[in-house]
Amino acid sequence: MTRAIMGIVAAIAVAAAMPVAAQNTAGPRVPLVQDDSTDPDVQAAFKELRARGTEPLNLHRVYNNAPKLARASLAMAQALRDGAVVSRADRELIILRATQLARGDYQFGQHRRLAMSCGISAEQIDSLPQWRGSNLFSDRQRAVLAYADAMASAEGVDDATFDAMKAFYSTQEIIELTMNAAYYSASSQISRTLRITADGNPKGGGYGTCR
Repeated sequence: MTRAIMGIVAAIAVAAAMPVAAQNTAGPRVPLVQDDSTDPDVQAAFKELRARGTEPLNLHRVYNNAPKLARASLAMAQALRDGAVVSRADRELIILRATQLARGDYQFGQHRRLAMSCGISAEQIDSLPQWRGSNLFSDRQRAVLAYADAMASAEGVDDATFDAMKAFYSTQEIIELTMNAAYYSASSQISRTLRITADGNPKGGGYGTCR
């Protein structure tokens, strides 16, 4: 028994001593779907992306292992981006906070650039973990950030937090912000689970930017 316990302790110590990067460099757990796929839904999705100004990203290539669901997800993301009336800057702000709380490094990295193109400063983004003690955010932005925090909490959104949103946003705008936060939180969970990273993503392009 003592020998077995010592063996377990030693194994834990070895695992703890391993560099974090060494434990997370395996790449995606599923293949990246390539351009030569003959699936019609894959081809249609990739064509849509290129028409919008970007090559398929790693996330798209992973999702397209389930082509029909991938196209539906792409349509949802596009609707959140182009079909909403609430400020794009506010959408990007809630996406950043939601993905940060969901540990969605991939989504946070992608939307950092988009948020900055919408006028959110690098200083604001860097201060998001301590936003409550920062003077860089307006009352409107603070309402959004508090809402994102509450959505991610075990307790959920209380009436005071929701009422603060109602002071700045219409019902439609609140629904849009809620759906953006929820969609990208879920996307963050998918990326963490499947180990999707930005390594090898195409550079440049104006996909989704405010400008």
